[in-house]
Amino acid sequence: MQEADLYLTRVDICRYWPADVGLSCKDFMDRWAAGKGNMEDYAFLTARQAHSFKLVLEAKKYLPSVPLLTVPQPVEAGLFPINEPDESSLVIVSGNNQLTFEVLATIWAQGATPAYFLLVDCLGNTVDMAMVYGDFTPVRLAQTLRASGLESKVKHRRMIVPGWTAPLADEFATATNWEIEVGPVCAVELPLFLGERWVFPNRQK
Repeated sequence: MQEADLYLTRVDICRYWPADVGLSCKDFMDRWAAGKGNMEDYAFLTARQAHSFKLVLEAKKYLPSVPLLTVPQPVEAGLFPINEPDESSLVIVSGNNQLTFEVLATIWAQGATPAYFLLVDCLGNTVDMAMVYGDFTPVRLAQTLRASGLESKVKHRRMIVPGWTAPLADEFATATNWEIEVGPVCAVELPLFLGERWVFPNRQK
C-alpha cells in the first residue's frame, strides 16, 4: 500500500530546542539517530519538553497507517469536543477528511489537552488537497463556525488553523472576526508548537 505523506520531514525540531543548554540541536539529533540515550538523559529539558520531543521523534510508532487517497473521505463537519473542554480551551481547526481526523485524534490521545476540534467542510479532502482545489475557504470556515455554536461555548476568540492555510489567515480573520494563529504544516508538531498549552496524559505540569 502506498502511504500518504504526513509531512513528518517538515517538522523543524530545532526551532523548539532550548538555547544555551550545552548541547546543540544537531548533536542531539545525531545522538538520537544513533540510538544513544533516552529523553530522560537530557536533564535540561523540562518533562513537558521531553514528552513533546519524544512524540515527534517516535511518531511512526503510534500514528495510524494512512493510505494515499484517490477519492475524498468525508466525515461530518462541525464541532468535536476532546478531553472535556471548557470556555478557555483551545480551538483547533482542520478539514473534514476521515484520515486527517484520525491522525489528529491519535496525536491528541498522547496527551490530555482539552480542545474543540472545528472541522471545516472541505468536501472530504485533506487540508493540503483542499487548498489545491480551493475547497478550504474563509466562507466555509465562517459557516462552520456559526453552525457549530462554538461562540457560546468559549470566552476567547482565537483559533489555530493548519499551516497549509497560512495564505488565507487574514481572510479567515476578516470572515470570522476571530484571532487566527497559524499552526504547523504537520500535525505531529502540535505538542511542541503548543508549548505550555500541551497537557500531559496525567495532567502534570
